[in-house]
Amino acid sequence: MANLKLALGFIPKTGKIEQAEIDLINEFEKFKTFSDSDELKKFNELDEVVNSADFKTKKKEIEGLSFKTSEEYHKENEFKKLQKAKDIKLYFKTLNGTQLNKFNELDGSDKISKYEDLKKIVESGEFRQKQKSKEFKGSDDQKLLNEFNNLKSNPDIKAYYKFRDSKELANFKQIDGSQKLSRLEELKDYLASEEFKSRKEYLLDKKRFEKSDMYISEHEYEKLKKSDDIVWYLKVKDSNKFDLLKKRELTFSDEFEGESLNKDLWLTNHYWADKLFKDHYSQETDLHCYTDKDNTEVRSSLLQICTKPQKADGKVWNPLLGGFRLKEFGYTSGLVNTSKSFRQQYGTFKAKIKLNTAVGPSHAFRLLGDKITPHIDICRTGKGKVWIDYFSSATKSVKTSISSKYGKDFFIYSLEWTPDKMVWKINDVVIFTQTADLPQEPLYMVFTGGLEKPIHGSSSMEVDWVRVYKGVD
Repeated sequence: MANLKLALGFIPKTGKIEQAEIDLINEFEKFKTFSDSDELKKFNELDEVVNSADFKTKKKEIEGLSFKTSEEYHKENEFKKLQKAKDIKLYFKTLNGTQLNKFNELDGSDKISKYEDLKKIVESGEFRQKQKSKEFKGSDDQKLLNEFNNLKSNPDIKAYYKFRDSKELANFKQIDGSQKLSRLEELKDYLASEEFKSRKEYLLDKKRFEKSDMYISEHEYEKLKKSDDIVWYLKVKDSNKFDLLKKRELTFSDEFEGESLNKDLWLTNHYWADKLFKDHYSQETDLHCYTDKDNTEVRSSLLQICTKPQKADGKVWNPLLGGFRLKEFGYTSGLVNTSKSFRQQYGTFKAKIKLNTAVGPSHAFRLLGDKITPHIDICRTGKGKVWIDYFSSATKSVKTSISSKYGKDFFIYSLEWTPDKMVWKINDVVIFTQTADLPQEPLYMVFTGGLEKPIHGSSSMEVDWVRVYKGVD
């Protein structure tokens, strides 16, 4: 399927891939920042509280409260029933009436005592005998009887004894100081208290939960839950959106944003040529020699490696002679590598490159070690095509090619290397996979120009950026 896509040109646009990765990285940075934000901390705290069993139970209790089922209602109803009780009503009628006061005024008074004393006398048997005698009339005893009769007919005395023997007074005495009356007074005081009034008002309030601290917490939680940042965070938190960024680590990067090549990262010579005799050399069959800086420059955030017609003297390795000889070349080219600054075994090696697939130039992005093999061409040009190569020994090699159009613009070439396989890609579309005889050592990166046949004019390879990760895409 990948080959068909490549053949038909149905691969993602380079700019689209770059923008998608930039957007993903920016979003991941936002995710990490937001993960430590006060807003998320507050949301998580509220989420734990609002969705707890205790919160839900208390909310249900508050919303289910009713005055008619409350203790306050029962006390109020008990008070009303006591108020309406006949004995209580009669008690307060007596208490607030005039008869009780008059009774209390006469009770124990000299007037009553006089009446009681006279009554005992006139109702005695001895006195009754005296009344039958002829001497009674006009006597002191008659005067005593007349005094008694006057008192007996006195309205106050009559009212006193009538009230004393009444059911009303009996009821008053029964209720006065009773537990029933004490309960009534207790309830009256309670119903008049701010505690009761406040509680009753609360129980009758249909919006009591909305006025609670719990509602404030719940409302804040629901508001946060609907915020764009929280909705986004919850959506991506448990997704696999950032799995790639989480499992890989950037170990090398150069965006070529300076005005010159970073010599701390890049060596502009072959590793062994620099290590052994600090000079450049070419192979006997090369049409070009390498320069230290004339063919390599950083301009407009691009690394440019230029191969051009230019006469120059250079050393050539001659395997038959077992040494070097001087040779005049008609072309010069350049190369850079990380042999001194960076090597890595396994991971993702990728670069955005414009190779230039004109016939003649040979440009490459490759991985090398200290020996001839392993040799990995992540991409190179040759015979007007783009190639990938893998040399595992002097006699074993694999290669494949794709259309020349992929060298005429910027594309992202990558190699994903694990202990089990190597996968070559262009703009995230697989070109080739190798699972046998894999490299077992750290390798360094090389960007190099060169020629496979003479050209007219110059030819450049341009590198926008190069990045290496631990882990694979």
